[in-house]
Amino acid sequence: MAVMWSVIFYTVLAVAAFYFILLQPVLKQQKARRKAIESLRIGDEVLTTGGLIAEVVDVISLPDRPTELILELAPGVRVRALTDAIERRLSTLEPVEERREEQAAEPTPNEEAVGQRA
Repeated sequence: MAVMWSVIFYTVLAVAAFYFILLQPVLKQQKARRKAIESLRIGDEVLTTGGLIAEVVDVISLPDRPTELILELAPGVRVRALTDAIERRLSTLEPVEERREEQAAEPTPNEEAVGQRA
């Protein structure tokens, strides 16, 4: 009788160890990945599962289809992708128009250096 209880105890202990050591970290990682993908916005830089780095240009959510993303790989090169194809979000970027306006308004380092020498 004691042998049966020890077998049951060690079996339960092995299942609990498996859950806490192997399964729980994977579930936490999947939950964090899902949360990051759900919070994708236009202008975010993402890494796809194929290893491509792209900028999110548009997010298309329809109730009867999976969420699609329009990704811009290079200027003028756009592709459609499902959210399952996103490995992770790299950074949040500002839209291209705003960046160009800010760069035009800021003086370049050469202009600042020329102004200080004079």
